[in-house]
Amino acid sequence: WTLLAFLCGLFLVYTVDRAILGVLAIPIQEELKLSDVQFGLLSSGIFWTYAIVVPFAGLVGDRFNRKRLIGWAAIFWSVMTLCAGFANGFITLFLLVSVAVVIPQTLYSPTANALISEYHKETRTIALSCHQAAYYTGWFVSGAAVALVLSLCDSWRWTYFIFGGVGIVLGFAFLLFSKSDNSQNVTSAAKPPISDSLKAFFCCPTALLCAFAYIIEVFVGYGYSAWGPKFIAKKFNLTPGAAGTGVMFWHYAAAFAAILASGWLTDRFIKRYQRFRLVFMLATQFVAAPMLVLFAFGPTLASIWTAAAVFGLSRGAYGANQFAAIFDVVDSRYRAGTLGFINVLAGLIGSLAPIGIGYLSQTYGNCGFEWGFASLGVSFIVAIAALLIAHFVTYKRDLKKKALAQA
Repeated sequence: WTLLAFLCGLFLVYTVDRAILGVLAIPIQEELKLSDVQFGLLSSGIFWTYAIVVPFAGLVGDRFNRKRLIGWAAIFWSVMTLCAGFANGFITLFLLVSVAVVIPQTLYSPTANALISEYHKETRTIALSCHQAAYYTGWFVSGAAVALVLSLCDSWRWTYFIFGGVGIVLGFAFLLFSKSDNSQNVTSAAKPPISDSLKAFFCCPTALLCAFAYIIEVFVGYGYSAWGPKFIAKKFNLTPGAAGTGVMFWHYAAAFAAILASGWLTDRFIKRYQRFRLVFMLATQFVAAPMLVLFAFGPTLASIWTAAAVFGLSRGAYGANQFAAIFDVVDSRYRAGTLGFINVLAGLIGSLAPIGIGYLSQTYGNCGFEWGFASLGVSFIVAIAALLIAHFVTYKRDLKKKALAQA
């Protein structure tokens, strides 16, 4: 649990470093003279870099000391975050925020989730839920944190300086903790062949179907976080800080509460009904789809915040099970690699959302934003179809296949 607490702290900093770009859209665009398409490229570039690097990161996480990998990765991405405060144009900001920060961050998620799954057996869902809750916490505090920095400092650059420094300190603290930790030190002694890691994922239909649903979740989340603050600021004439605080807080605070409650609920019912995760995940997608449409066309701030909060509840409930459902059918030796492969697809497809909405907004103004967010809601139809097939067709067969392989 101490290890989990450290990982939650690192994941929170990781998320804030990622989230502040969207919250700072207006001041960054004004100072650096960036168009909406250029700013969309900054967000999409994050996902392109992630998609290229993360499969290698997942394989590394299955072969080397996971604690040291996480600690040094946190230090490197935090140094690059701090340096982003010195960017003086589109190219330098792209190289720092969309490339240099992201490369070490790719090591974190697959490695940390695999590490948690090794330490937590009976409490796996609640442990992974707590970790994912830190991700949501980072998103919902990012708006308020940026608003505070902007009120105290005269430039958006201080946001990068401050959070980069915090991450460096926390990364070194985690390395010191890892040296003194006498509990199980998880390192893959067998170092499974790459071909086995590929087979464990691509030959498991349930893992592939759950991956498709996760990719849609990432696609929608990236679009929401990249453009939500600016859309609401323009539509209701709010300051960047006020819009960012509302868009991030209502959504991710609700997601935080939902993921913790859902983790506890799933651990209680999964023993009675093995496919409970899939049923639960399906229900969340049916709720999420209309909320994105309401977020797009809601006539008042109250309706917008309601849509953001209910979408957050559904997203948090889904997040409690998104990795655990895949781990149910994938052997522990291949989990970091599997998440790496999944994040390749998520990064490539998710990257289309920010640049697509950026193009619509630049072409059609606020109307483009509205139709862009509504289309995110419609995309959940693909996730629903994938989870239905997994529930009714593939899950039991893949569960038996995993049991036979382990035996």
